[in-house]
Amino acid sequence: MKLNTNISLENIITIIALICSVTLAFGFMQYDIDVIKKDLDLKADKAELGADRKLIGYKLDVIMQDIEEIKQTLKERK
Repeated sequence: MKLNTNISLENIITIIALICSVTLAFGFMQYDIDVIKKDLDLKADKAELGADRKLIGYKLDVIMQDIEEIKQTLKERK
């Protein structure tokens, strides 16, 4: 079996088409990865925001309790 070692126009077009398709495939994969990263960042921000709100609420409750205790001690001193 003898292989044709000549480079033809069809072979060049095929190689260019393959390179373009591989480049496009990797480009679309990178775009999908970026979209997934953005979604994860948004979800993480929402989770952190919820945790921050709970922490702030807890701290406000503690501060309110402290204020009530201070009021009680002031009333007792009068």
